Amino acid sequence: MDSERYLKVSELERAGKLEEGLSLLRALASENDPLALVELGSRHITTEGYSPSILPIVSEPEKGKKLIERGKRVLEEWASKGDGEAMRMLGYFYLGHLCPCEKDIQKAETLLLNAFQAGCYFAANDLHTFYLGSNINKSKHYYKEAERHKCRVVFHEDFET
Repeated sequence: MDSERYLKVSELERAGKLEEGLSLLRALASENDPLALVELGSRHITTEGYSPSILPIVSEPEKGKKLIERGKRVLEEWASKGDGEAMRMLGYFYLGHLCPCEKDIQKAETLLLNAFQAGCYFAANDLHTFYLGSNINKSKHYYKEAERHKCRVVFHEDFET
């Protein structure tokens, strides 16, 4: 899964190019980009609380829910084909990080573990954080895995050697 174009949306919005960012988000959603679908769906539910500010759109909660569900289906399809990043994003979905939707912590954990096993080593950062409050040994293990795979973006003073 390539999320480069999707990340451009927030880059544009941070630069104050709100109309351009929303236009790109809509274009990506029309191309079935799963993250764009979830994001646009979330914005149809509410645009409050976004930072940086985004261009407000008409609140259409039912449309938003349908877009989110479509994005989730695309992620599930890609994950079923072995796409580790899609698995990771589904993990985020079930942690409640992508949108105000259903949470399922066990499903999220399984998806993050599967993402890592599928070669999406960036998921080690997420697993480190996931286990930090419940299993310090697993947390430390994934912290070291992120470092070993040269993709660590988290920092924990106690785990530095």
